[in-house]
Amino acid sequence: MGLSHAALASLAVIMTAGAAAGGAYAQSGEIPDQVVIGGVFDITGNWSLEGEEGRSAAELAVDDFNEYLVAIGAGWTMTMQVEDAQANASVALDKVQSLKGRGIDLLVGMGFSSHIHTAKGYIDSNGMLAISHGSQAANLAIDDSIFRLRPDDNSQSPVINAMLKDAGIEVLATVTRGDPWGDGLKQGVEETFEGEIVEIFRYNPDAVDFSVEAPILDGEVGRLIEQHGADKVGVLYVGTNEFLLLIQQLDFYENVGKVRWFSTNIQAGNSILVEDPVAFEFAKKVQFIASRSVIDNNSIKTYVDEWALERYGRAASIYSYAAYDSIWLLGTAIQQAQTTDVHTLTSIMPAVAKNMIGSGGHLELNEAGDLASSTFEIWQVTGDGWVEVAEYQAGSLIKGTASEVAEMIEEGGSIPDWVRNNAGWWAEGLIDDQTFLRAIQYLIQEGVLVVR
Repeated sequence: MGLSHAALASLAVIMTAGAAAGGAYAQSGEIPDQVVIGGVFDITGNWSLEGEEGRSAAELAVDDFNEYLVAIGAGWTMTMQVEDAQANASVALDKVQSLKGRGIDLLVGMGFSSHIHTAKGYIDSNGMLAISHGSQAANLAIDDSIFRLRPDDNSQSPVINAMLKDAGIEVLATVTRGDPWGDGLKQGVEETFEGEIVEIFRYNPDAVDFSVEAPILDGEVGRLIEQHGADKVGVLYVGTNEFLLLIQQLDFYENVGKVRWFSTNIQAGNSILVEDPVAFEFAKKVQFIASRSVIDNNSIKTYVDEWALERYGRAASIYSYAAYDSIWLLGTAIQQAQTTDVHTLTSIMPAVAKNMIGSGGHLELNEAGDLASSTFEIWQVTGDGWVEVAEYQAGSLIKGTASEVAEMIEEGGSIPDWVRNNAGWWAEGLIDDQTFLRAIQYLIQEGVLVVR
């Protein structure tokens, strides 16, 4: 069997990593002929779409990585035993304990921060290692044996604050999921937002009915509109796909549709918000806008996107990229170290990740073992669906898109401010070459700049 496109692309990266640091990781232990890892994904529950896709992406990665192992004559293969956490932290802990009972110490998945929060003590005390593809809670940014291939929310809170400031929001009403992720992100926004914050309600992650909360939210928003004006009031939603249940209840009320709504990377690009008619109309009306961390294009990302397009009819989500990459990162660490010893793998993981590029881009980790990334895009729901409207770089929003530049050129207009800012910041050394080149590359891809 020939190597897949993704395996070939990753092989080049892994060989670079090995040349850079592989010799230093050699251990005296042996790798079993079959390395069994555990995959804890939310296949059912209120994150089932992401959970199932993440599970499938991880399974794809296992197949691809095994092809790579065969090609290099590694002498071992990887298998993954999958458990369904059902979007429930207690169930996730049960699944982790079950996997440990079967002698499995290495985990991937664990997409919710609440899963990590609940299982962390057990993972730490029982010599296990986990790579999460979804957890981002700032209060879990801890140096331990749990790695997260998503940037923690310490980097996202300033982005949300920048969106609020740009929209002229002075009073922010919050609706948050009651778990470590929701609480942590809300706290981060509270620490950066310069206006007034009014907590409307914090809901149970298992909630399936918002018939009581919806009129409370509408009434509070109405009160704030009377006091400050609709243009000064915003609503921040921090949650997952239970948002659809809330929107269906809010469809009966008026005040909530008079103000801007803001959200996080979990909602940015969420297909449910444009596929469901009620949700789409609501999102358009409130100019729903959300932040999303930037993932540069590369051959591995293209491969995973093509796989997702064929299987799901859409490009892969940021969490599926992380699920796919978690397998390659864990497998590469095992191969480099020539052991499955948790202590050894934990100690070398940051160095291995530093030399790898996956579907989610550069896998370099910060000191807490989380993905080191600080560039974000801002996406908004319009009549055309999800549209990128800005980028967040060097602490500021850069508004506009390449299509707007094209329109300005066609009309003979002046250079937009966001283009001037990019060039000026680069010239002054405020943004690095890679960031500036990314902007130029985007203009070329959109046909605004033509290279001859």
